[in-house]
Amino acid sequence: MPIGPERSARVTATLEAARPVWDGTRDSDVLQQWLKDHDCHGVDAVLVTMRLLSCTLAEAQRAFFAAPCRRQERDFHNRVMKGLEAAGDEPGVF
Repeated sequence: MPIGPERSARVTATLEAARPVWDGTRDSDVLQQWLKDHDCHGVDAVLVTMRLLSCTLAEAQRAFFAAPCRRQERDFHNRVMKGLEAAGDEPGVF
């Protein structure tokens, strides 16, 4: 699924701005903090991480959710997933 020209341009610009941070530290926690400080969140942050680290989507998601600065996002994700699991256990839902 294409991400669209606006998002693609935003991700590319952020990727290039973040490259010196990654090249200088090779620390995904530092990278995530930099992305957060530069207002790069969610899908955009995962896309930047995936491209910058040349890793899979799953690996980029792990780097995103494992970073200490992403605790709020991780907690939200976990609450949503638990809700979906609970709803899936109810007859007639989904």
